[in-house]
Amino acid sequence: MKFCPADLRAHYHEGRVIPFIGAGVSASVAWNDRVTGRPVRGPSWHELVNQAIHLLGFEDPALARVRGADLQILEYFKIKHADQTAKLTNWLSKLMDPPDDAIRDSIIHRELVKLDRCHRFYTTNYDDFLERAFRLASRLYKVVAVELQMAGTDSGCEIVKFHGDLDHPEQIVLTESDYERRLRLSTALDQRLMADLLGRVLLFIGYSFRDPNVSYLFRLFADHFGDRPGGLRGQRAFIAVPDPSDFELKLFSARRIGVIPISGIQRETDIEALLTEMRS
Repeated sequence: MKFCPADLRAHYHEGRVIPFIGAGVSASVAWNDRVTGRPVRGPSWHELVNQAIHLLGFEDPALARVRGADLQILEYFKIKHADQTAKLTNWLSKLMDPPDDAIRDSIIHRELVKLDRCHRFYTTNYDDFLERAFRLASRLYKVVAVELQMAGTDSGCEIVKFHGDLDHPEQIVLTESDYERRLRLSTALDQRLMADLLGRVLLFIGYSFRDPNVSYLFRLFADHFGDRPGGLRGQRAFIAVPDPSDFELKLFSARRIGVIPISGIQRETDIEALLTEMRS
């Protein structure tokens, strides 16, 4: 079965593709807890919000979600328990410590590292799974999470932590007001993304249609990257979507986003096939 559109493959071989990595990729990393021995996976966005709800004292996450959307819940958490934000990041840290073998066994991370015509990767994940995959494969890279890290020697590849990481907690984009601030396109990383998108296309992996990151970035595309003289023609971004409906296909298409259908049951192997075909 063919997954990779011909124009996406052509863009890759021209060095124009920037992979944009979401929480679904981190959640594909699986290992056994060192203490309990129970199987665990990298944290998802849903689990992060559930943990904030738990710290707020709600017994049932569904009851909290009746009151507000995920970003509003995190905004409420920040307002009500500003002094307990460390509890949330500490919880994240505990779920971000898989053994090296778990990173090596992640078929998606293995394929991402092999994309040697991609010299820049963006991720909205706070973990360091992608960086570890590069390091374990002996591929040179440089992390960019703040403006000071943007200059320096050429490392061959950059991993841009678009929403910050746990090494720079003050830069983490998490709440509703954080996202609203990003929509102004006023931060150094926003301006860096705008420059990086010139002459390039994005490949979203590990995102859902409801993901606020997708909404933000698609709005950026609609507002700033329409047809222009001398600009790239056709679709400026692609997204791998498990079992997409006509609803998703039509809305993505209207924003010049190409939908790549994958199976919701075997999404990891389908994404592996997509990346393999893209670089073939």
